[in-house]
Amino acid sequence: TRLLRANLLQPLKDIETINTRLDCLDELMSNEQLFFGLSQVLRKFPKETDRVLCHFCFKPKKITNEVLGVDDAKKSQMLISSIILLKTALDALPLLSKVLKDAQCFILANVYKSVCENEKYADIRKRIGEVIDEDVLHARVPFIARTQQCFAVKAGIDGLLDIARRSFCDTSEAIHNLANKYREEYKLPNLKLPFNNRRGFYFSIPRKDIQGKLPSKFIQVVKQGNNVHCSTLELASVSIV
Repeated sequence: TRLLRANLLQPLKDIETINTRLDCLDELMSNEQLFFGLSQVLRKFPKETDRVLCHFCFKPKKITNEVLGVDDAKKSQMLISSIILLKTALDALPLLSKVLKDAQCFILANVYKSVCENEKYADIRKRIGEVIDEDVLHARVPFIARTQQCFAVKAGIDGLLDIARRSFCDTSEAIHNLANKYREEYKLPNLKLPFNNRRGFYFSIPRKDIQGKLPSKFIQVVKQGNNVHCSTLELASVSIV
């Protein structure tokens, strides 16, 4: 969006660059296989790729025992998320290479030569593969993304991390068991268990299913459209944030 806004407010004036882009557009319009192939491949690249690349451009501060804490845990979480995004983008490069191999215009040919044939990206992907599980993919759904972050690093790399993962699984199972308990105990068959990064897990109950008032066990009750969002002390005590 920022790039589009900048291009609209400060349009390109260099004739040579404009013509180069028009040549690229002409090839895309005249070559359906290239056009549709490129469209499909670009969908496999995370939308946040540019932000992730910027993330790796800055040298991190020296980490000492004194600064390790909650903030650093969040930074580690962000770093793992960025590595997953980078892995997803690197996994798409072979497909991009296949599509652009026979491209003729300067822009696409230059992308093929400078990006697709660059051996450094293969080396980076190999290094990532030594630590990050091959099956991990970028996910947008908050809880799936959190789970991916938790299990991204291969088992056996860090013993404490392996223990934390076991705890994560146990906690997740306990939360879902709690939801099932409430469905049966309070006759709320449509009770759902959404998750977001700010609140963690919470309950979502259709208003039509609520007869009178909710039991006092449910706290932080907020009406949201046709649903009621709430929590309980039991859920808060085990929730994943």
